[in-house]
Amino acid sequence: MSMKYAIAAGHWLTAQVAEDVLKEGGNAFDAAVAAYLTMFFSEPAMASIGAGGFANIYEHTGRNYILDFFCQTPLTKNPTSNFTKIEVDFGESMEYFYGGPSSMAVPGAPALIHYLVDHLGTMPLKELAEPAMQYSQEGIALTDFQAEDINLLKNVFGLQKAGRDIFFKDGKPKSTGDFLQMSAYADLLETFRREDRDWFYHGELSKKIINYSESNDGHLQALDFEKYQVKIRKPLHFAFQDLDVSVPDLPSMGGGLLYLFLTSLDKSSLINALSFEHIHALREAFAQCFQFMDDVKALDQKLSSSFQNRKQSDAQNGGTNGTSHFNIVDKLGNAISLSTSIGEGCGWFIPDTNMQMNNMLGETALLPNGLESWLPDRRLNSMMSPTMVFKDQKPVFITGSGGSIRIPFSIGQLLFNKYKLGLDTTEAIHHPRIFENREKLYMEEGFDLKDMNPQKSVKIWKQLELLFGGTHSIDLQKQLAVGDTRREGTGIVAL
Repeated sequence: MSMKYAIAAGHWLTAQVAEDVLKEGGNAFDAAVAAYLTMFFSEPAMASIGAGGFANIYEHTGRNYILDFFCQTPLTKNPTSNFTKIEVDFGESMEYFYGGPSSMAVPGAPALIHYLVDHLGTMPLKELAEPAMQYSQEGIALTDFQAEDINLLKNVFGLQKAGRDIFFKDGKPKSTGDFLQMSAYADLLETFRREDRDWFYHGELSKKIINYSESNDGHLQALDFEKYQVKIRKPLHFAFQDLDVSVPDLPSMGGGLLYLFLTSLDKSSLINALSFEHIHALREAFAQCFQFMDDVKALDQKLSSSFQNRKQSDAQNGGTNGTSHFNIVDKLGNAISLSTSIGEGCGWFIPDTNMQMNNMLGETALLPNGLESWLPDRRLNSMMSPTMVFKDQKPVFITGSGGSIRIPFSIGQLLFNKYKLGLDTTEAIHHPRIFENREKLYMEEGFDLKDMNPQKSVKIWKQLELLFGGTHSIDLQKQLAVGDTRREGTGIVAL
């Protein structure tokens, strides 16, 4: 590594905390722990101690694997459910999700933190938690994107007094420049950093969640927490151009969809950016994915037919709407690409913590057979797809994104722009994108549409749109770290 370190993240404070740890001599995994704990405060619409996710790991010794710390379904179902219907206005459409006690799945964020500290880090949790403690106690001013997220999810944050106390001012969602402070989270970290790795899942916090669940017709019980573990999974590796792309396999549907999407694009002839041929190639690639976007069994079977010796998954549908992402590389070449989500959040905050639980069992779009169709004791599926691109067995590009079902396709278009169209990294990230499903075509303005006959409804934004995620990325060959401006991303490089 000729760089000392590189960071790409979804908030300036997340990135700054990671940099501070790297400057103090910590490795990429130390920095990831500190950054992730900070995200619970700096990016509260996406991250929380009640969240889950996936991390793509590269150790400088050459080992590459996925840490699955996503949410787990309960062992048993309560026959009496208690959901709260939540309306979210996305501008383009009104969508409905469900929060409340029955929407909560077992979170993996605390387990991931302890795994990184115990197995990959060099610094104690006591030190790594200090930045998040300090900033959550002191507070920060909301950025435009933070304020937009809070307003978007106002019906979630405002569901109970605990949320309104943090995210509302004078009865309305806080705006850009308003002060965000989480003193109870700072107090929680003071305890968390001094306890052993079983504290969350066997101790006081899990008991608070279980008591709420059992008293309000939720599904979660003590054994659900006691059994939870981070899972080490083999990445899905596939060729694109002369590169090797590493993504999560199921239970992340995102990795498989990214493979199908890029494989189709790789077959396209050399084209000019934003031309009719460009959008035609993208639409053809989307068409190859339509049948797999909401059918995990079909995707699982397709991947098994494409990759020898791949085992089929026992995961099932689930959701990841509120998602953020960061990447960190250290001077030794260790790298982590981490995506995390709380869905929309269930609206309930663990008492005395400022931390909201996930609503992964309340995602109607990805539980098409009904809110009670989930299977017990399974990892839920996700679209999260932390991605590493390798050449000659060394990582050369690291990326990921938020953006729900659009995640794999936003990453795919970035990689297509960079490695097929030859755009530089910054331009490849900020080039106009599209997303298409069977019903509608969404796009950012700039494509040549004069000969296009979409035969479906089209929505066009005149500017870059946060709907298409935030593909914050590190380009190791060019020694660049670039944050996607769609979601106020930040990139830091030290040479």
